[in-house]
Amino acid sequence: MVESVIGPCVEKLADYTIAAISRQFKYLFRYDRNIQNLRAKVQDLENKRDDVQSSVRGAKRNALAIKSEVVAWLKKVDDLKNEADEVLNSTNSEMRCLYQRRCPNLKTRYLLSRNAIKKTTAIVELQEEGKFDEVGVRTPLKLLSFHGSKALKTRISTKKVIIKALEDTDTSIVGICGLPGVGKTTMAKEVMTQVKDIGLFDEVAMVVVSKDAEIISVQDKLADMLGLTFDEKTNEYARASRLNERLTQDNKERILVILDDLWTDIDLKTLGIPPLSHREGLKILLTSRDKHVCEKMGALSNIEVEVLPREEAFVLFQDVAEIFNDATGLKDIAEQVAEECKGLPLAIEIVGKTLRNRERHEWRDVLNRLQHSQHSDRVYSSIQLSYNYLESDEHRSFLLLCSLFPEDQSIRIESLVRYARGLELFQYSETLLDTRNRAYTISDTLKSCHLLLSGDREEEVKLHDVIRDFCLWVASKGEHRYMVKRDLMTEWPEHDAHESYSAISLSFHKAIRLPSRLQYGNLTLLRLLETGSFASEMEIPKEFFDDMLELRVIYFYGVQIRSPIQLSMGLRTLCLNYCTLEIEISFFRSLKKLEILTFFRSTLSIDFHRNEMVELSNLRLLDLRFKKGPCPLPPDFLFGMKKLEELYLGYYNDTSYEEKEHIIKELRSLKALNTLQIITDDTQFLMQLLQACSEKLERFAVKRKKSGPKYRSVYLSGSFGDIWRDWMPPVTELDEDYFINLNWLELDYLDSEYLIDAAGSVPRGIFRNLELLELSNMSRLKEICNANFPRMEHLTRGVSQPALFYNLKDIRVSGCAKIKRMFSESVAKCMVNLQNLSLSFCMSLEEVVSMDTQENEITEPPSFPKLKRVVLYQLMRFVRFGSQPNAVGLRQILLNQVELPDMEKLTIRNLLSIEKILSMEETPFGSLNRLRVMDVGYCRKLVNIAQSNSIKLLKNLETLKVLGCSALNVIFDFEGLNVNKDDEKEICILGQLKSLELMRGDCLVHIMRMVPKGIRVFQNLKRLEVATCGRLKYLFSASMISSFVALETLFVHFCEEMEEIFGRDEEVVKEEGMASKIVFPELRRIELIDCDAAICSVHNPPSSSDCE
Repeated sequence: MVESVIGPCVEKLADYTIAAISRQFKYLFRYDRNIQNLRAKVQDLENKRDDVQSSVRGAKRNALAIKSEVVAWLKKVDDLKNEADEVLNSTNSEMRCLYQRRCPNLKTRYLLSRNAIKKTTAIVELQEEGKFDEVGVRTPLKLLSFHGSKALKTRISTKKVIIKALEDTDTSIVGICGLPGVGKTTMAKEVMTQVKDIGLFDEVAMVVVSKDAEIISVQDKLADMLGLTFDEKTNEYARASRLNERLTQDNKERILVILDDLWTDIDLKTLGIPPLSHREGLKILLTSRDKHVCEKMGALSNIEVEVLPREEAFVLFQDVAEIFNDATGLKDIAEQVAEECKGLPLAIEIVGKTLRNRERHEWRDVLNRLQHSQHSDRVYSSIQLSYNYLESDEHRSFLLLCSLFPEDQSIRIESLVRYARGLELFQYSETLLDTRNRAYTISDTLKSCHLLLSGDREEEVKLHDVIRDFCLWVASKGEHRYMVKRDLMTEWPEHDAHESYSAISLSFHKAIRLPSRLQYGNLTLLRLLETGSFASEMEIPKEFFDDMLELRVIYFYGVQIRSPIQLSMGLRTLCLNYCTLEIEISFFRSLKKLEILTFFRSTLSIDFHRNEMVELSNLRLLDLRFKKGPCPLPPDFLFGMKKLEELYLGYYNDTSYEEKEHIIKELRSLKALNTLQIITDDTQFLMQLLQACSEKLERFAVKRKKSGPKYRSVYLSGSFGDIWRDWMPPVTELDEDYFINLNWLELDYLDSEYLIDAAGSVPRGIFRNLELLELSNMSRLKEICNANFPRMEHLTRGVSQPALFYNLKDIRVSGCAKIKRMFSESVAKCMVNLQNLSLSFCMSLEEVVSMDTQENEITEPPSFPKLKRVVLYQLMRFVRFGSQPNAVGLRQILLNQVELPDMEKLTIRNLLSIEKILSMEETPFGSLNRLRVMDVGYCRKLVNIAQSNSIKLLKNLETLKVLGCSALNVIFDFEGLNVNKDDEKEICILGQLKSLELMRGDCLVHIMRMVPKGIRVFQNLKRLEVATCGRLKYLFSASMISSFVALETLFVHFCEEMEEIFGRDEEVVKEEGMASKIVFPELRRIELIDCDAAICSVHNPPSSSDCE
């Protein structure tokens, strides 16, 4: 009986015991397999981490907030990888027993094998956790701070009145009214900034409504500001309902909606704004030229923004025209000019910028013109003056051209280029490239004089609504008039004088029937846009163009055209975008002067024939990017276009081998071609295109199509471009002749370990003309060049053959997770023309220049003689610019062992490992002679900006900004500074510094400490701003007051512990004979917010008569 019970138990116990013992022996017997398996899993984990980090970078570029679970997962990955690396690194040590050298240490192998299995299991589980559908979420937009009133008393008081009205619980809608150009929008932006800063509202959304209010557009802008995404694309009522839900989902949330530039009253319910009586905490701020509009909208409080009084107008004018003293002898004339602007800020801005740096006789001329102006509107008079003062008719015509676009629209300069080319606006513009360069130059000039604004993107511009009104007013005078109307609903607008119009720009909200035989005999430009849902398109009648014989530019969007239609023989620009075209070849037969022809996103039904298409021999730009697939080109189609400069082919995949052969052959014949765009997945075709065109192209966009969630791309470009593909061998595996004339190279999402991987020496001539190199998201990249380099002495011996990277001017590297060093010393020696260096999101990068691994003969510090701008951003392990031998245990110095004699601007953000920026011992003397701007942010281990004698290296520094450096306790530490005691002459240090901004200095105790007697600092400092420095008790010692003779602006914000601006002399070497009278001769503005600081020490306060 007992045996029958005990027997199975013993047997079971034996099984468990044997299994456990067997498992322990497996740790020993499968040691190599377990270690190799762990190494493979670590590599898989790194790949997964790189993919997630790439997605994170993409989300950040799209302003998405990264999910906390993603951040936590990446942290777990780093921790687990470090633990796994410890196990793997331990396997490299000698695992031998103490007595028998050939006998493995079984205990060590056992422990390592067991740990390897544990880490492998943990890695597999962590990889499963890392399957994220999305890594980021969209959050409400963060408002940019806006300060535009320049401390003008009347503006400050008006702002207080508006904010007080918003604080009133009985007021839901507040209006801001005033003349055009008086500053209503500027005031609304300042109110927006301040109510957020003081916490009056949790969210603020500001949208421009403008004259031609389009409900869907306003809803889009409002949703963007509130972080709301619409699923409903065209139904404004459904969108209004979603906005209503967003604004009412939390009745405790305080929200301010600002509707700017209202021209007429609109129904708030139509926008999606709920009844304010039902939503506590929601308020509306309106701006309008018309007080009655605000009243109709229900504004109980309407505040008028008045023109500036004479004194404030002159202060603003001085700032804009940059007249800060009477040394120029212009002050008397400037006062009169400012008075003629009648206190209108827009007029002051325009006239002031026009007269900046002008001669005295030009000031007198402007004054005379203003005094004798016939126009009753002073804003228009001031704009007219600036308009007349433009240097050429080309500038004036270009500005008027911008008024053809809708109010508040961001205008693509490329569109203006095509219009200007067709109208022949510019002299001496033989090529399209000449026209484009001229257009960008004029755009910059117009922006500099405040007649154009920057657009939403770098290549776009905007018109202020008042400037646009002025341009249309100018265009309405004389023989040539503009007709500009938007969102017409029913029919072509009525008109009186058909012959007078030179340009017409009309947009229709829905398709209408267009009239026939419109008699516009002087019309040179016609823009027609159908902006509705495209359910039905406007159809062009047969006789529509019959009496438009002077037409030079046509831009159609969403229009339907059927043959037969006869166009003007003088037509030069024809843009048919998003159109439906059922035309015959005869449509183009007479267009012998046509230079620009585009079919972007259009559908086309046409039969091309070789003989008839040869007539387009004057064509310079051809865009064949149709909506559905490529346009089949017959053989020899391009041969007749000898002047063609830009060709956009679009998607070119499902085409025959013969057709591709013809294209390559014909592209070789186009000697003027400088721009090519094509999309294909034919790798061989891509390589043949490279071979055929790379020598002459300046702009090259070639994309390789690929399905799936992940893409690989390489960009070969003169100013843009992208080739999508799965592969990218090191470029030296390609024929080096491909890259002889390449001046711009961008690589993105590639698997290469090296840009140049040459077993022997680098081929001569490769990249010899390269000017820009951009590498992004290359997760496997280890080094830019893996090659033996010759020494660079030949560069100074008159050898004509340029070295590798000799002409390189701009380097940008971002998101390359594995790269630890940028260049070896020998590579760096080649870059004698480098001007810009930008490195970001390279998590393993430690240094820019490192010692050569094969050739360690170069002993002098590497030099970048022309490097002007350096940006180092989000580099977690970055510690130094150049190699630092025997650096273990030493503080890491950023600018060490490198000469930067021409550097003007240094930006460093989120460098988490650097402790010091400069060192007199390791930073070559004279290296920073031209450094003028330094921007330092979020370097958590940084202890100071400069210390002791290294402060002398910043002798030409003009601007310093320091933000969020949590370990920083002093900016400039003078302790240990060598001073010649025998020299009685006062020594000036930091004498060129004009602007100093210090923000979020959690541990900042001193700006300067231990300043020796005989040292004078900051004698040219004009602007000082200190914010959120909680431990700072005073800014400077009282003995330094006499140094601030140039100080104009002083801001101190949110410094709770601040007791006094100029404090006691406990931390400095006291200077005898401190002046008893405190004088700030140039100080114009003091702003103290949330701090109780006195101007000077409360221990020895001056009398009121001692302060000026």
